[in-house]
Formats: sequence, C-alpha cells, structure tokens
Amino acid sequence: MAKSIWVCSRKELPKSVYNDLSDICQALTPDNIIPAEPVIQVNGKVAFGIMNPTRTISIRGNSLLMGKILDEKENWHIPMEDFPDGSYALFRDGDGYCEIVSDPVASRTIWYYMDNEVFVASTSQRAIILFIGGFEFNEEVIPWMLSTGSLGPRLSWDKRISQLAPDSSVILDKKSWTTRQVHNPIHFSTDQDPDKNHEEDFLNTLKSTFRSLELNFDDWVLPLSGGYDSRGILCLLHETGKTKDLQTITWGLKSSVHDKNNDAWVAKKLAETFDLPHKYFHTDVTEEPMHKILNRFLLNGEGRVDHVSGYMDGFKIWKTLYDNNIQGIIRGDVGFGGMQISSPFTVRREVGFQLCTDFINLANYTDYKIPIQKIPEYLELKPGESLETWRDRLYDDFRLPTVQAALSDLKLSYVEIVNPFLFRKILGSVRELPDFHRTGKTLFKKIVNFLSPDIHYAKIDATAKEQDILKQRSFVELIRQELTSNYAEKIFAEEFLKSVLENMTVAQGKNAQQQKNKPSLKSTIKNIMPIWLINAIRDKVPATTKIGPNLLAFRIFIIIRMYRLLSTEKSEKLPEVP
Repeated sequence: MAKSIWVCSRKELPKSVYNDLSDICQALTPDNIIPAEPVIQVNGKVAFGIMNPTRTISIRGNSLLMGKILDEKENWHIPMEDFPDGSYALFRDGDGYCEIVSDPVASRTIWYYMDNEVFVASTSQRAIILFIGGFEFNEEVIPWMLSTGSLGPRLSWDKRISQLAPDSSVILDKKSWTTRQVHNPIHFSTDQDPDKNHEEDFLNTLKSTFRSLELNFDDWVLPLSGGYDSRGILCLLHETGKTKDLQTITWGLKSSVHDKNNDAWVAKKLAETFDLPHKYFHTDVTEEPMHKILNRFLLNGEGRVDHVSGYMDGFKIWKTLYDNNIQGIIRGDVGFGGMQISSPFTVRREVGFQLCTDFINLANYTDYKIPIQKIPEYLELKPGESLETWRDRLYDDFRLPTVQAALSDLKLSYVEIVNPFLFRKILGSVRELPDFHRTGKTLFKKIVNFLSPDIHYAKIDATAKEQDILKQRSFVELIRQELTSNYAEKIFAEEFLKSVLENMTVAQGKNAQQQKNKPSLKSTIKNIMPIWLINAIRDKVPATTKIGPNLLAFRIFIIIRMYRLLSTEKSEKLPEVP
C-alpha cells in the first residue's frame, strides 16, 4: 500500500526537502484513490517520505521496513546486522553507516542512486528521478522490453539508477562517502541422496515457516486461483491453524464464474470447502477511456512489465480493497521449479528470458539501430550446471526480481504484499532438492495434493486473454497514435515503426473482453501433446516463433510513453492523450 524514497546527504538537508518529498509522494499516488497522509521525516542529513503508508510499516529512527519479516528482531534497523527473512524492502541508518537491503529474491525492488553529495534509495524509479532531476534514457532496456516485456536483468529506465540485486545490500560509509556491496549469490546445492526423505524435510520447512507467519486476517486477504500455488498457501494456513477470520478473493470476467474448469469456479469451491468468506471481482473493461486505463497502468507500475490483461478494470479491484481498509494480500509467487526442458533455448523460453534473435520478426533488430542485447555473465549457464538447475536459478535471479516484482509493484500503491513461498528458509530448502523433485514442481504439487480437499484444478484462466485485449479498436488506436508521435521518432527507426504498424490487427464484432474465455485450438493441442515433443519441435525450429504484432506494438508503446513521461515529468502526472 506504500512506496517510499529514502535520502542520505553529506550535508545538512534544507527544510525545502520536506516539500520536495511531499510533492514526490503526491506524484506517485494513483489517481483513483484518496491516499492516507504521507509520512515524511527530515532529520539532519537523512530524510524519507512514504506515500500512502499502511499500519504494517515499521519505523525506528531513520530506519524503515516495508513489507513483512519473520521473527522480527530488535536489531532489524541496525546497519550490517544479518539480513532478516521475509519479503520486504529495508532501509537502515546508523551513526557511521546506512544500508539498503533486499529480500532473498528482491520481490520488492529497491532502486538507488549516488553522487558526491547525496545517496538516494527508493522503491520507485520515478521518485528518484523526481528528486535528482533530469533524465538519462537507458537504451539497454529497449531490446529486453521487446523480447521479454520487461526492463531486463537489473536494468532501469534511467542509466544513472541501479537496481539492488536479490539477497544483497549496499552499505554507505558516511565519513568516506564510499559504498560497498554485500551479495549472497543464488546457489543450488542439490542433494542427490536417493535415501534422504526430501518430502518430509520440505513439508516440515513449509509448516514451520507458516507457523511463524503472523498476520492480522481482519485486514489481509488471500487471492485464490484454481492452481497449485494459492491453494498451497490456503492448505498450509489451514494445516497450521491460521485460517480463522481469513478472507479469500478471486478476479476475472463476469462470465468465468459459472465454468467448472475455470479459476473463478474452483476458487469459490475451495473457499466454501474451508468455510471461508469469498468475493469475486470482475475485470471486464471499465467504462473509463482506454487512455486513462493505460496511463494508470504505466504510472502504477512504472512501465516495468507488459502484463496488462488483469488491470483492464482500471485497477477497480485494488481501489475496492483499499477503500475497504484491506492492508495487504498473501501472494503466491513461488520458486519451486519449472517445466521439463531439453536445451538452453527451452530453458530461456520457459523462464521468459528470450532474446530478440529468438523471434523471426525481431531477428534483424540491430539493423534498426536497436542496442545489442547481452546476457549478463551471472545469468549464463555455469560449467557443470544441469539445465534444470540453470532453469530454476534463472527463475530466481531473473523472473522473480524482474517480472514478478514488477507485477507486485502495480499493486503496492493500494495494498501491502507478503510472499511466504519466497522466504529464505523455504527457498533454501528448495535449492537443496534434486532436479527431478523441482521439475514440474513435482514435490510441491505432491504435498499440496496430500493436504488439499478433493477438488479439481482449473484448466482456464478467469481473466481475459491478453491477445484479445490488444486487438480492441480503442487499444489499437491509442497504440497507433503513440507509435506515430514525435517521441517515437526519437527512439525508433521510421522503417521499424512502419513495419510494426502495418502488421497490427483489430478485433471484429463483439468486444473480445466480453466473450467467454475458452481455450483455443492451439492451446488444446498443446495440452494433449507431451512436453518432450513440444520441446523437440521448438529445438528444431527455434527462430520461427513470432511475437504477436499487437503485443510487439504494445511493448514499443510502453517504451515510448515511459520515455515521454520520465523526460518531461517534474511532479505532475503524465498528460492524458485522448
């Protein structure tokens, strides 16, 4: 429910900083809520501002904890103490040092900037840009947004701003005005002992972690889908005696709730079985103009990810939760393992870590003066590392801090988020499992099936298909307008933009968002084919895949609009384009 900016200066901060932080908090506030009063403190050389603060935030002096930690200790606020377990963003201040700390997979992103006078850290790139002024566009994000729909590994829109890596900290020595980093690399030390009872050990770790999770269920809710992850949370809360007063929610199209194979129906049935109150929220397109919906999507998430389909209600779900005084949600992001793979290509495809050269309509991207896309060394396959371990390490070190954290960011202006499956204790246990226990989340699914009532799993999402949304006439018209703007010409070659625009399509007939979400013929065939055969086909023809033309155009739209916003904004909102 909050975003923050934290400042340490070499000199005494002027009184005007209070107003600066207040303006920044106002700029970060979604336009569809009346926020709580910001918390702003200016104490000598240190200051911070918190937009729309919740009761869950902890403040000790100049130290700030946003999120949830297990076994909260008295020394959480002291620089260079042990990293706590939990999902959080942590800012610590002491007499000689200050420190910013990320959780085990950086599920809540911290950005930072430093020059000769000031050190600025924030859960928002925009906040830092507003505070330091100016904007230096980072062209390295372009190929990553085109190929993955995200900013890419540890990249920011502004080349002056760095992203804090998972399970890491940056420590500032105030006297010498120098920094050093502490980083715990993600490491899988798989135990291949066939006689070891991995299932018992893993289940015990899950139970002990959930026993330690203390939340006030009067103002926290559990989003339920029809899959394993959220059901796993529900079953473990029940198993550890923590479902009293728990509330559950699901969202999707109005038409989805009556389909027994759908997320919406399965989630409702689960809640009834556990005798829990349940609410269903509709994500059908709001009557608000499309440009308002997309402006809000870009501002709330800072253009970090392209997953727009769940927000076509104009963030009505999140506004409703906020207006009903819900403090937070228990989110089911996981790092339990990916699907079966057969090659480095299928590893990257499984994790969503694809390159422009993987797509036939982007294979010649450098011809249009788009920067060369480089895989960072730390994400390369290591000597002696199995493909399965590389797959799961990529997920923990790319997918979770880059894509999943960006999805959380979209919601954090409205509600707090806790991700219990991403706590250090659980991830540490997963990283000791043999590859075969992680592939397909085999061991986790076995445990959930053991704990779960006999209710089938959903086969269909309750939300609208993204490709249908991207083809809506109002959506296409808005994208076309941006791709033919003066800002577009500053970033992309005219020939590239022209080819993208020519390939866009518009849905005919009834609004696609109102149609029942049914599996396509392609997805049906895919579901009945064995994964080894699908991978074999992909390995044979890896460069024949295309990014859908409307999706590609939308990713270009995000780049242009964020460039426009960040290069022109001071403390005002992004101008609305009709």
